[in-house]
Amino acid sequence: MTDTARAVFFAAPRQVEIRDVPLAAGEGGRADGCYDICITTMAISAGTELLIYRGQQPTSLVADASIASLAGSLDYPLRYGYSAVGTVTAGAQAGKRGFAFHPHQDRAIVPAADCLDLPDSLGDEDAALLPLMETAITLVHDAAPRYGETALVVGLGVVGLLTARLLGELGCDVIGVEPRPERRQRAERHGCRAVELTGAGAAVDAATGGRGVDVAVEVSGAPDAMQTGIDSLAFGGTLVAASWLGTRAASLDLGTAFHRKRLQIRSSQVSSIDPALSGRWDKPRLLQLAIDTAARLQPAQYVTHRFPLERAQEAFELLDGGDDGVLQVLLCA
Repeated sequence: MTDTARAVFFAAPRQVEIRDVPLAAGEGGRADGCYDICITTMAISAGTELLIYRGQQPTSLVADASIASLAGSLDYPLRYGYSAVGTVTAGAQAGKRGFAFHPHQDRAIVPAADCLDLPDSLGDEDAALLPLMETAITLVHDAAPRYGETALVVGLGVVGLLTARLLGELGCDVIGVEPRPERRQRAERHGCRAVELTGAGAAVDAATGGRGVDVAVEVSGAPDAMQTGIDSLAFGGTLVAASWLGTRAASLDLGTAFHRKRLQIRSSQVSSIDPALSGRWDKPRLLQLAIDTAARLQPAQYVTHRFPLERAQEAFELLDGGDDGVLQVLLCA
């Protein structure tokens, strides 16, 4: 086996290449406590990764300071991705399945402390969606709904679908807003009332008697979607802004009901724990909950397309096209 890996590089806007990278130099060397992993399943993020693919990221920003393999900037060319599932190939742990927050490539050397053990109850494709499961849990924590409240989820991609399911399990009446009919149907199978954007106001009024929703979660990735959440809130309601817009700007109308209704807009970021929860929650606890919840909810049901690593360009083109039948895309080595 050669000491290189085949890796996905974002070379320029809408240009993806497969390049060989040296493992020993590129991954920090085979020091004690590292696993050599053959990566077989990778999930593409339809949020941050599409921004990078489209060239809509602030290139001066650090990719993710909380993930060692993403310590560089977001300038081209760059490797990106944070969902890798594979098998340890050597040493006492050979054959062990693991998950790592790592860019897309077919092999990697990962510190053992950064590799999550995967239970037999969690399949490889479900495990590849652990970052999305973790994000959905974080969004629910940030929304902090009470039992019996009404929640609005704007955007029913995989994170939106998982968030809607978790909110429903907490006893919320959930309304989803999504332009694609196939995604609305998926949400409705799990008890969410799903409507198009033009029907959001009427659905909220009907569900709340005109009061408005208690919490709204914006996870669509569209800059104007936050306004839908703001306009739907009841007095004292909270909008959780989940989408990272990159270099795109959002124009909000804060001059009408925003102040008089004492509304709140709250950012959400899965890379860190809410300071208000840090006394009780840390990343290991959150990740273990994500593993347990993914084993139960089986997010792999949302996978619609799989591509070999060599066809990564096609995979991103498909996601970028926004076709109705495209939901979650995986890369397979």
